[in-house]
Amino acid sequence: MFESILIPVAIVSGLGLIAGVGLSIATIIFQVPVNEKEAAVRNLLPGINCGACGFSGCDGYAKALAAGTAEANLCAPGGAEVRQQISSLLGVEAAELRPTAAFVACNGRCGLTSQKMTYQGAATCYAANQIFGGQQSCQYGCMGFGDCVTACAYDAIHVVDGVAEVDPLKCVGCLQCIAVCPKQLISMKPITGAPAVACRNLDRGGSVRKICEVGCITCNRCVKACPTDAITIENNVAVIDFAKCTDCGECIAVCPQDCIVKVMKKTAVTA
Repeated sequence: MFESILIPVAIVSGLGLIAGVGLSIATIIFQVPVNEKEAAVRNLLPGINCGACGFSGCDGYAKALAAGTAEANLCAPGGAEVRQQISSLLGVEAAELRPTAAFVACNGRCGLTSQKMTYQGAATCYAANQIFGGQQSCQYGCMGFGDCVTACAYDAIHVVDGVAEVDPLKCVGCLQCIAVCPKQLISMKPITGAPAVACRNLDRGGSVRKICEVGCITCNRCVKACPTDAITIENNVAVIDFAKCTDCGECIAVCPQDCIVKVMKKTAVTA
């Protein structure tokens, strides 16, 4: 009786031991080398992945810094302390922080886009988004109820013609607007004249044309016009790599939809 129990237990234990040893050997053989510099830089970054640096979150920025292809002054949320720490780690001079501000990636103002229904619920973006993505025909666009306006403690955001608009002069980079936007339309962008794509619609160009006059239709004109290859098409929308962008404005000039705009300092907007 005892042997009938012991033998299966021994077999299972043996198989487990063999599997464990095999996994250990496989881990050693297929282990991906860790870039120690990249890991060290990543540990210094705040980890909020706001996009203020122009890269795909903190991981992308850390990789570029370790490779020497990015400046150490692009992390707005980290401020002067993080900038100094990164510069010291990389052995470079600490440059002034590149000014950034929140940017709403939508230009579908009243009359430029259509509505699929009349919404009569609670006047918040969060509530409207629960009902088939809101009243707008574009499921990716700003709904204009101003959850970001309420979240901003610095009076830097107002809803203008149905779309939230940020005053870069008042934005302090607190990221509260980014946190509350249910459409994830808001991100941090450089404000020194750099262009930005005011559209997040991931549908194909033909579908976008039917619902919005200023949506990205992936015509590729901006891609072809950019002299530094800073623009690519990702998920049916143009994306600008600010590490390569020289603020020349060629993409703005050729965009037939006027959905590429400059993120620049201006006077405060009014509701």
